[in-house]
Amino acid sequence: MVDALAQGILLGGLYASVALGLSVVFGVLRLVNLAHGELLIGAAFLAFLVVDGTGVDPLLSLLVVAPAMFAIAYPIQRYVLTPVLTRSEEAPLVATFGLSLAATGLFAELWGSDPRSLHASWASSGISVLGVDMRVAYVIAFVAGVLLVAATHVALTRTRRGAAVRAAAADPDTAAVMGIDVRRLYAATFGIAAAMAAVGGVFIGTAFSITPTGGVTWLLTGFAVVVLGGIGSVLGTLVGGLAVGIVEAAGIEIVGGAYRDLIVYGLFFVALTLRPTGIFGRAVA
Repeated sequence: MVDALAQGILLGGLYASVALGLSVVFGVLRLVNLAHGELLIGAAFLAFLVVDGTGVDPLLSLLVVAPAMFAIAYPIQRYVLTPVLTRSEEAPLVATFGLSLAATGLFAELWGSDPRSLHASWASSGISVLGVDMRVAYVIAFVAGVLLVAATHVALTRTRRGAAVRAAAADPDTAAVMGIDVRRLYAATFGIAAAMAAVGGVFIGTAFSITPTGGVTWLLTGFAVVVLGGIGSVLGTLVGGLAVGIVEAAGIEIVGGAYRDLIVYGLFFVALTLRPTGIFGRAVA
C-alpha cells in the first residue's frame, strides 16, 4: 500500500501538468476548452516525430514541441475562438468541440489507430527509495509538474505580464480601457496553455501510450483535477492532481486497475457535488 501511495503522489504531478493549461484558460478566458485533450495528444504525436527523426530524449523534444504548440494555438484563439467568446455561452463550447473532432480525425489520418509511445531509457525503469519502489518516469513527471505549477504561479503573481493577465481575467472591459490588448493577451494565454499541455503530452506518451482518440480520457482526467483543486487556481491544480493520483492509486490497489476510470470520474462527480468551486475556489493565481 505504501508503494501505491507513493506512486499516486508522483502520478499526481503528471496530472497537474496535464490539467494546468485547462485551468489557466478557464481562469483567464472563462473558456471550457473541450479540445484540451487533443492539445495533449497532438503534443505527444509531435514529440514522437521529433524523437523518431532525431533520436533525442523525449524531454529534449520539448524544446521544439512546446514552441510549436504555442505557434499552433495562438492563431486558433486569436482568429477562431476569441471572436465567438462574446456571442453566446454555447458558441465557444461548440467551437472547441469542433476543433476536438477535427484534430482527432487529423491524428487518425496521419498516424492510424495503433497505440504509440515515446521511447526513453528512463520510461520503464524503477528506483527504490527507503524501501519504496518508484517508477522513474513518474518521479520525473512529478518534478516537472511541481516546477511548472510553481513557475506559472510566480509568473502570474510576481510579474507585470501576470498582473495584466489577472486584470483581464477579472474585468476585460476595464483592462482594455487601461490599454491592455485583451485579444492579444487571450491568444498568448491560450498559446502558453498549449505549451504547458506539451509537457503533459510528452509524459503521457512516455509513461503510457497515445492513440488519436485518447484525448477525451485525458480531458476528463483534467476536469477532475481542475474541479477538485479549484477552477482557475494554479496551486489548486497541483493539489487536485495529487488528490486524484492518490485516490486512483489507492482505489486500484483495493479494487483493481479495471476500475481506474470509474474511480477518477467518481471522484470528479463527488467533488462537483460537495464543493463545486474546489478546494481553492475560483482564482487566477
